[in-house]
Amino acid sequence: MDEQSPDISSSHSGDERREPAQPGERKPWDDLDDVLDLTGGAGQFSQPFSGSHPARDIEEEEEEEEEERGAWKDSLEPSPVEEEPGSIDSISPVSPHSPAVPSAPMEEPERPPAPCTAPSGSVVVDLIYWRDIKRSGVVFGASLFLLLSLSVFSIVSVLAYIALALLSVTISLRIYKGILQAIQKSEGGHPFRSILESNLAVPEDLVQKYCNVALNHVNCTVKELRHLFLVEDLVDSLKFAVLMWVFTYIGALFNGLTLLIVALISLFSIPVIYERHQTQVDHYLALVNKNLKSTSDLILSKVPGLKRKAE
Repeated sequence: MDEQSPDISSSHSGDERREPAQPGERKPWDDLDDVLDLTGGAGQFSQPFSGSHPARDIEEEEEEEEEERGAWKDSLEPSPVEEEPGSIDSISPVSPHSPAVPSAPMEEPERPPAPCTAPSGSVVVDLIYWRDIKRSGVVFGASLFLLLSLSVFSIVSVLAYIALALLSVTISLRIYKGILQAIQKSEGGHPFRSILESNLAVPEDLVQKYCNVALNHVNCTVKELRHLFLVEDLVDSLKFAVLMWVFTYIGALFNGLTLLIVALISLFSIPVIYERHQTQVDHYLALVNKNLKSTSDLILSKVPGLKRKAE
């Protein structure tokens, strides 16, 4: 033990006396690194100790992380065709791919036949009740003038005179407008250009509407005439016979045009009078109807076989 102590102490003293390495001096472990680099095993030993190429490794790791993150995001995003089952947008009341459920056919209710009533045309009603005084006056005056002309002249002469009067007005206006434009050296155009360019075609739906109304009246008239002439009700047929007998006297006193003139005047006067004095007119009409009904019942009770059948 005593012999080994001087050697150990001498070795320690030799290490302490060792001089520090110079900057250009190679160490033994440097030679070891060179050998490992040549043999291809330097990376295994130098990476944990020396950390060779740290920037390249970090870049590769970042690229791998970005690729993994992009793949993860793509897996989370729903495809444009298939939506997530739990999303709110995927819950729709009717799926486009779901089969359509056939609905029960709705039965249309049976429409009752159209009643035989007069049409309520707003234009005609406004004319009859004089809602627009100028328009009603023009229509009433033109119609009355036409009927009075027909009572004096034939229908051919009346149509010819009306056409000549209309042509004289339009030709005079056309010549006057042309002379005025020549004097003023202006181009005003045709005086009736707006009327020439306007659409004067009769609408098809309007024609169909009035044809349906006329057809309804024709059907009602035919039905009523069948009821009267085939004596479905004896009392109604007798009343119609009496009315026709009264018309024979009226026809001997007046012709058809006179009756049309009277009807036209009555059409434009009676509705206005009734509208203004409706209470008094209704009162007197009720009295007349009551007297006529009592007289009719008295006659029916006296004459055998004329009593109306009980409904």
